[in-house]
Amino acid sequence: MAAKIKLQRKGTKNRPFYRVVVQDESEAPRGRVVEILGEYDPLQEPALFQVDREKTTAWIAKGAEPTEKVRILLGKAGILPPIDVASLPKKRAKAEQKAEAEAKPEVKAEAKPAEAAKGGEAQA
Repeated sequence: MAAKIKLQRKGTKNRPFYRVVVQDESEAPRGRVVEILGEYDPLQEPALFQVDREKTTAWIAKGAEPTEKVRILLGKAGILPPIDVASLPKKRAKAEQKAEAEAKPEVKAEAKPAEAAKGGEAQA
């Protein structure tokens, strides 16, 4: 079982809060939870982030990997070394990713006919 420490969304529309949970990697986002470690409420001023330090460090020692957002929050809480958020790669819009994929030339299509010709000669 590959465990992840992730945020599980709770709350209502436009009023989210999150539980910090340990969950199997293959489970659905609202699926079975192994253990609840704490909570995160980004709407409070300042944002509330409470986790059980002992349980969290124990799960990390067992090999559970935090997601990117949880890793940032654990760094701010002092449980893990802090991360420089500015150095993280920025997420791009799907339109940008699609345009970049279309701009790359297709080399694989040219290689397939040559392989098919070799296979045809071997059979004859």
